[in-house]
Amino acid sequence: MFGNMTKIVGQLQNLQQLLKDMTVEGTAGDGLVKVIMNGQQSILAVRFDPDRIFSLESEALGQMITEAYNQAQIESKEKAKEEVTKSTGLNLSSLPGIF
Repeated sequence: MFGNMTKIVGQLQNLQQLLKDMTVEGTAGDGLVKVIMNGQQSILAVRFDPDRIFSLESEALGQMITEAYNQAQIESKEKAKEEVTKSTGLNLSSLPGIF
């Protein structure tokens, strides 16, 4: 029994590291704003196109950042679901609130 538990804990630790190392990108404004996020939904970077950023009003920029973040978060959650399913063999996507 404990052998299985050790194996499961090891798999979960590997999965956590995989999600931490995974990156996804959300964009808005035809690439003007990019949000890079990992599989744990932590923002790693926010980037702007320096040639076009100064032509925006602050409200429009805020909307683009929000849009890029939301896009990155959706992609991150989808990739996390795929990795959990691949690593565990369990499809947990039907359980509310997990992803």
